Amino acid sequence: MRLLVFDDDPATGRLIARIAALVGIEANAVTDVQSFRQRLRDAPPQVIVLDLQLGATDGIQQLRYLAEQQYAGALIVMSGFDARVLAATAVLASNLGLNLVATLSKPLEVETLEEVLQPLQSAWHLLSPQSLLAAIRDDALTLDFQPIVKRRPRTLNKLEALVRWDHPTLGRIPPADFLPAAETDRQVIDALTDWVIGATVDAYLVLRELGVCVPIGVNISTQNLHDLSLPDRLAQRLGDAGMPTTDLCLELTETAASRDTARMMDVLTRVRLKGVQLAIDDFGTGYSSLKALRQLPFSTVKIDRSFIADMASSRDSRAIVKSIIDLAANMEMESVAEGVDSEATAALLEQFDVGAMQGFLIAAPMPVEAIPAWLAIWQAGGETDPALPLSPARRVGSRTDTATNVAGRPIEGPAVAPAESMSTSTPAATPDAVASSARQLVLEVLQEQRKPTDASMLSARQLEVMQLLTEGCSVKQIARRLDLGIGTVKVHLSRAYSVLGARNKVEAVMRAGLTAARTE
Repeated sequence: MRLLVFDDDPATGRLIARIAALVGIEANAVTDVQSFRQRLRDAPPQVIVLDLQLGATDGIQQLRYLAEQQYAGALIVMSGFDARVLAATAVLASNLGLNLVATLSKPLEVETLEEVLQPLQSAWHLLSPQSLLAAIRDDALTLDFQPIVKRRPRTLNKLEALVRWDHPTLGRIPPADFLPAAETDRQVIDALTDWVIGATVDAYLVLRELGVCVPIGVNISTQNLHDLSLPDRLAQRLGDAGMPTTDLCLELTETAASRDTARMMDVLTRVRLKGVQLAIDDFGTGYSSLKALRQLPFSTVKIDRSFIADMASSRDSRAIVKSIIDLAANMEMESVAEGVDSEATAALLEQFDVGAMQGFLIAAPMPVEAIPAWLAIWQAGGETDPALPLSPARRVGSRTDTATNVAGRPIEGPAVAPAESMSTSTPAATPDAVASSARQLVLEVLQEQRKPTDASMLSARQLEVMQLLTEGCSVKQIARRLDLGIGTVKVHLSRAYSVLGARNKVEAVMRAGLTAARTE
């Protein structure tokens, strides 16, 4: 892990470099703009420590430069100015799309800097680009899907694919923890996006077999937009699989979309010409919102959750949300409200005629095999029908809680929902707990409706997969034998287990009536 200090005081630079070395980080210090930019080109650092006062230049100018270069590493800003200057700098860095992890006051305290650097070093060791690339090759990633719906009438408009890494040490971790490292290496971020697109296509085909055919949204990084061949590769991948290009939606954050580069406009315009949808995510948080909307061919506006969360209590937030919804309608674009976690918020959004809603009020992210059963419950009015179990998505909200990611920074996740939507005795839920509860709910519903199980309940493809599993084939071997993607095989197996009410391979084989000797 490399760290670069830019401070016009050589003594301060040397001090920070020594502290970084003590926690195991390779560090260098520079005192002028030319040396700073040369180091960025020759040996890109994973961490930059930047002073705001730099003699002939200043830290704000360098922040703009880092944004132009699409720097994706960690950034630490320091200054002897008052806290308001640091706070304003933090807002600017965020709106430029930079990964600001700390603002430090001068004179620096050694212990404070160590407390910032140590989690970064630990996270880098566990979540390095090389580790993620190995995880991609070993198929250690999974996708969950969160529904995007319209409630009147109850319609499933779209699904958003959310990647998770099943890490051998850290367990299941969200993309916010490993994307910053991935974006420092174009080979890795391209490999990750290719895997996500492939797994999304596999999931789409499985859902289509199960009678659920809706578009799926996938998040991409600006680092992916360096490749002019991306539109053609996407069209080829979808065409080979028989998935309509109109059923894929690429989501790009507003801060990324506001970067005015000809190459990005070239790639995204050709993506739209291929028929792929394009959504601007986290809309309303940047300074260049309207410019991005005017210049790039977006089809959907996703309103940032920070405005949605405050709608019930803030007149300003309500005004902003209504304005965005009206703007989208006038520009013939769909509007989607993110982070809908209460009935009061949903009711306001419906008054404003929002296009669709996404959030824990509707459903938590879930594995692809859970979608059909969830959809049946939801379309039947399961949210309010006392004859059906309360969806776990109704017990949680999407407000920021006190959880931290592996680098020790706060992360957004489900927390306890507002009092009007839950009992005061209901405990807070983590994302994994919500997903586990959702899986359990789906299994219970399937079991209530299930007749005695045997192989006749399985589809032809599920039966093929189960038979090969019984014969001792691994998932990779099954994929090769049947000419399927590994993700598709996993989905078929999971679906077969659910249909059979089995918790493991042995139970599934017994309930299906298969034996290792059976080959006909």
